Amino acid sequence: MKRVGLLRSMWTYKCPRCRQADLYISPFNISKPLDMNKRCEVCDLNFEPEPGYYFGAMFISYGISAMLFLALAAVLYFAFHLGPNPILAWVIFLGVVSFLKILRLSRSVWIHIMTRYEPGRV
Repeated sequence: MKRVGLLRSMWTYKCPRCRQADLYISPFNISKPLDMNKRCEVCDLNFEPEPGYYFGAMFISYGISAMLFLALAAVLYFAFHLGPNPILAWVIFLGVVSFLKILRLSRSVWIHIMTRYEPGRV
């Protein structure tokens, strides 16, 4: 099996321990964006070991969003000389478009931070 890197594993929502199985249930359901598999199909890692486990992902989501929106606002202001209202409109648009990706990505980053990679565990 091909070894998957850490960043790619986070971005593609793979199990942090074996980096092979999917974290989220496929296909993606817009009404239930956070539906996760209970356990890893390959290494049997419990994806929700305790209630409130993903509370820390909220802070990761905030950090990702803040950096993304601030970068966009800075580019629009300094490169295109836009005023506050058009910048705010673009930031809101980006927030709506990227909401689900950032939400799922922050959970993936959180579980990857909290779980050790064990390639020989499979």
